[in-house]
Amino acid sequence: MSQGVHAQLAVLGTKLEYLHPALYAGEAARRTATPNHPANTAGTRAYQEHVRMLREVHIRHEGWKRLLHDHLELVCNPEKTLAIGTMVGDAATGNASLHPTNLHKRGAATERAAEHNVQLGLFPPPADPNEVLLDEDEALKLKTWFLVSYRVKAEGGVRIHSELSLPGQLDRGFVAKWEQRIPLPVIEMDEIELSDEDGPDEIDISVEFR
Repeated sequence: MSQGVHAQLAVLGTKLEYLHPALYAGEAARRTATPNHPANTAGTRAYQEHVRMLREVHIRHEGWKRLLHDHLELVCNPEKTLAIGTMVGDAATGNASLHPTNLHKRGAATERAAEHNVQLGLFPPPADPNEVLLDEDEALKLKTWFLVSYRVKAEGGVRIHSELSLPGQLDRGFVAKWEQRIPLPVIEMDEIELSDEDGPDEIDISVEFR
């Protein structure tokens, strides 16, 4: 593993040990969906766990705060200068020689974050000590990074390619320019077979990491 990855992440106040567990948690959540669930269940559960784990590890170990910023679910550093969200990327994700973009079209909030052009009013302090809100000046200074991931089924297992990257420009909902990219090591996980139908009993699904 490149020492450069650790150094680049350290400058941002995060660690690979915080980012990879979020991807593991998302994959484990994805595998609880069966074919009888709605079509978007697996992806929705993965996204929810990505956000949850990113927040939990940064709050617990680094004193970061939970942030809902212009409809983006983020975790924010104590200085209110940097936040991290999640995004599903395309097949170029994690490859330093290619130009990845998001797999699904993003909304106006991501575009405003990329352009540093969010205009928010003033809010009272949040009641939850693990949550933070930003005033207008803080919102304009915030850099919003994304943990971008792309999942591939291959050779009886699953490979998750990922990077922590800072979008600089969106074009019609897709990232056209990145200000900075930090490709992360690939995660490999064993694949499992899910039940074809929901049953009355609990299904115990083991997830083996390697």
